[in-house]
Amino acid sequence: MRRLLRTLPAALLALALTGCGLLGSGGDDGPGTRTAFVELGPLGGRLDQDLQATELGPKGRSDQVYEALEAGEAGALPEARKALAAQPEEGETGLAFVLGGCQETGARLEVEGRKVSAQLTGGENINCAQAEYFLATFTIPTDELPDDWTF
Repeated sequence: MRRLLRTLPAALLALALTGCGLLGSGGDDGPGTRTAFVELGPLGGRLDQDLQATELGPKGRSDQVYEALEAGEAGALPEARKALAAQPEEGETGLAFVLGGCQETGARLEVEGRKVSAQLTGGENINCAQAEYFLATFTIPTDELPDDWTF
């Protein structure tokens, strides 16, 4: 009984930290593979239209997204350029998302019906005064996407 009383507080602490997002697997990227996660910091200006999700490679708008990040004075521009310039391998689709949040540590790709999106992870229970932005890129085998998928 005495041993149980010594280990119970540690077990409760681990459960609490997991619930706060401070402990946990952190490795669930959803379908596909996360290829980059870039902390961009706060962005200036009104850039919503230019920061819409895009496909990577010749079908996408990676250049416009990069230009919008540059105009918004995003941090980590060299890393963002590298992530947006990545070319998916044959049989794969590359995707890029600029996501607003606060101190997140990762992102997860989601495919629900025809809709493909991404959600930030790891920033639970954080209160911040100014939104931060993140660039998350993924690759997914093309045959794992619906034929008529959309962002």
